[in-house]
Amino acid sequence: MVKYVLMLFEVHQPYRLRTGFTNGLLNEVANLNYGGLQDLLFNSRLNEEILRKVSSRCYIPATKLLINSLREFNGFHKVNFSFSGTLLEQLINHMPEVVELFKELVYLELAEVVAEPYYHSLVSLYDDPSEFTYQVMKQVRNIQELFNTKVAAFVNTEMIYNELIAEVVRDLGFNAVFTEGVDRILNGRSPNHVYSASCGIKVLTRNYRLSDDIAFRFSNKSWDQYPLFADKYVDWLLRSPGDLIVIAMDYETFGEHHSADTGIFDFLAHLFKLMAKEGIQTLSVSEAISLFDPVDSFKVPVDETISWADVEKDLSAWLGSEEQRTIFNRHKSLLKLLKDLGDDELIRIWRYLSTSDHLYYMSSKGGASGEVHRYFSPYGPPTNAYCLLSAALTVLELSILRPQIR
Repeated sequence: MVKYVLMLFEVHQPYRLRTGFTNGLLNEVANLNYGGLQDLLFNSRLNEEILRKVSSRCYIPATKLLINSLREFNGFHKVNFSFSGTLLEQLINHMPEVVELFKELVYLELAEVVAEPYYHSLVSLYDDPSEFTYQVMKQVRNIQELFNTKVAAFVNTEMIYNELIAEVVRDLGFNAVFTEGVDRILNGRSPNHVYSASCGIKVLTRNYRLSDDIAFRFSNKSWDQYPLFADKYVDWLLRSPGDLIVIAMDYETFGEHHSADTGIFDFLAHLFKLMAKEGIQTLSVSEAISLFDPVDSFKVPVDETISWADVEKDLSAWLGSEEQRTIFNRHKSLLKLLKDLGDDELIRIWRYLSTSDHLYYMSSKGGASGEVHRYFSPYGPPTNAYCLLSAALTVLELSILRPQIR
């Protein structure tokens, strides 16, 4: 019977593209100051509107609830957060009060921060790990400066994971890495244990069934377990075998994906109380690392790379179509050209375009996975997302050639 739970909340917002920048593209780029490229490509108004909406529905009420709820238990309950750098940038610029709430959680030692790539990108899939290393360490420094705390563990963008990624992460000094508890990798084993990669780093595997019961199914009235109350969920936890249950989900689950009137906030508040009553402790990742040794290896070859996305739990959410792969490779090929040019502003824009969401919006999957892709996309059909990202890359290419087109 499990007595320990590790809760990880992913908090991320991308910079979404502006749909009208393709008009008169050549002339716009020829006459553009580099400093205006971000305003040309990205929809600052929409990004701020979404940030303020999600902050009012989720980030503010959910974080206040955590502060008030967790303080009652004198360190028995803690949670963990992974922030993207693009999210923190936007909060600092538009909603600094939200950052202060997150800082309060960390200051009170009620939450630990886990590192991820700054731009929530797919650069961990490159043959050369240098850009991946740059983005990870940029976020580590960002966390240290903003929260005045050290970082012990890592979670890759969308929990993308393989043996080479684990090795790079280990070499960067992390003690543990999160990923999905994929059935075909576990091969009959429970996700509710700590495992180890071939390189020795500890691997924390998400229990996707128990996580998705909250993240995806909580307000689904056609679900045979609806409505989900905290006592029922705690009973499921108590009946689960293993040592440690990793519950991980988007933080926007609370108030945004499931609105307040679904009872999601009451569920969260009661969950901590009932877990404490039953002796189930929620740990910080550092506590979990020190408490548990690996029970077995968790080996994921590069050609079997996993993620937490969609039913396939592979890379198909971003690289499943020919269009996605073409754009991915085109974007990747520009990095060397931009670094040779030596223009930091253009490289920064390239990194904003590396955010995985841009490729995610291009997915043409059907079924339940396709519904999730369409829910998140601000562009409508996936062809729109493809054309916009393609045009944005053209802007970068024209910017490289700008001396010749003036």
